Amino acid sequence: MAIALALPAWAQGALVSAENALAAWDLPTARALADELRRAHPAEPKIAHLLGRVLLHQGDYDGAVRLLEEAGASDGPGSFLQVARDTGRITHAYIEAESEHFVFRYPAGKDEILVPWALQTLEQAYAAIGEIVDYRPEGAKIRVEVVADANELAQVSTLSLEAIKTTGTIAICKFDKLMITSPKALARGYDWRDTLSHELVHLIVTRKTANRTPIWLHEGIAKFLETAWRGEPGQALQLPSQALLRDAVKAKKLIPFEKMHPSIALLPTAEDAALAFAEVFSAMEFVYGKDQKNIASILGALRDGASDRDAVGKLFGGSFPRFESTWKTWLDGRTYPKEAASMESLHLKFKDDAPDEPSPKEAAEKGGFRDLTDLSEFRQIKDAPARRAAHLGELLRARGKTAAAAAKYEEAVARVGAQFPSLSNKYAIALLELKENEKATRVLQASRRLYPTDPLTNLNLARASMQDGKNAEARAFLEAAISVNPFDPEAQARLHLVAKELQDEDLSTRTARAMGLLGARTDD
Repeated sequence: MAIALALPAWAQGALVSAENALAAWDLPTARALADELRRAHPAEPKIAHLLGRVLLHQGDYDGAVRLLEEAGASDGPGSFLQVARDTGRITHAYIEAESEHFVFRYPAGKDEILVPWALQTLEQAYAAIGEIVDYRPEGAKIRVEVVADANELAQVSTLSLEAIKTTGTIAICKFDKLMITSPKALARGYDWRDTLSHELVHLIVTRKTANRTPIWLHEGIAKFLETAWRGEPGQALQLPSQALLRDAVKAKKLIPFEKMHPSIALLPTAEDAALAFAEVFSAMEFVYGKDQKNIASILGALRDGASDRDAVGKLFGGSFPRFESTWKTWLDGRTYPKEAASMESLHLKFKDDAPDEPSPKEAAEKGGFRDLTDLSEFRQIKDAPARRAAHLGELLRARGKTAAAAAKYEEAVARVGAQFPSLSNKYAIALLELKENEKATRVLQASRRLYPTDPLTNLNLARASMQDGKNAEARAFLEAAISVNPFDPEAQARLHLVAKELQDEDLSTRTARAMGLLGARTDD
């Protein structure tokens, strides 16, 4: 057991300064002070503990473990020592790829597919977000680490597996780095490129404000700015989330900002988390709409020591209550989509999750599910006639009766519209098989207006374009599909064909490599 020694006044002051620098993610200052203290007092446990935490933040996990053990640190769940051990074990054989500002670390295998897309996204986000918030991190390259699944994300962070699964947390910015779950851990993938950008916003905000930004502002700014890498900010709030916000505004059941502390990931349900994100997104949408420099101004005030209430309130006559009242009035008048939307897209489904419903055999044994269509993939359709028509369409298509299947899908769509992507895509696939490309495209575009990131919708739009000989037009749809599910061999193969036609060597190379990793063949 290490024995604490009395420290001289200068060392006590340096220790406080180092702790403050580490809390602010000012790693160069924290490391310099910790090294100086370690040289002067090599046997002091507090200094060993400090330097161990600095090394954890700098990615030296083995060094962090040695120093934290020397300091007699706790190794309970979520402790610094346990996180350092688990992170070192998980990432010890990782491969690194670098760009100008980032080091992307990933396990060998299919996750290599992410590399060129991830680094492209991060560099574009670095430039776009930096312009908006008037700050770009300097110094050591920013580390980004990919984990295999929710269990590993829990081990390398301080979140519990239960909290991650309950709220659908898929990535985290902590310890001065970005951590994301591989899209291959999820049944349908997820918007991993926007997520990388989202987590980068968190890192930028933390560093610019010396970690003085409360969670509601952190998440609002990150959610609002996460799409800036691909064009404009403010595109991230999907229709189901807007519907949650609309309903909460009408019912006057908004989640108070203070209840989002210390993390939205700790709210009770995925719907609560989605509503919280929608609220804080809308707050920044409102602030940014008043003046595009407002977000940078808020962060600058926080950096200089202002509270969140003062930093935001000064933009509204010096009054935070005035901000809240004008924002809520604006919310009342905000334009919300009129289309009905399924909440299914808000739920991230991990491949290792238990099934949502019993198997047909289990249901029969338990005497449940009298309507057999409840057991189909269309079970989320509450309109029974529409659900039965869709299910019958699926049975007909399986028997090769495509025209009859399309008629049944059309019957279902006529009742429920485009609110269920699975139904719209089944209908569109049948139409494409019947060479009714124009009609299929209309069905898919209606679905895409509600669910712009759905990978199958984008893949089917690419199929329709390529079936019409419009390969160049398919590129945007294929890149959108890969931005959610980069492990789809068909999307990669089709994009490879497009790249060759457009003579885009970089895209051709990355898609060819992806196909090789996925076991698909190229004609090269």
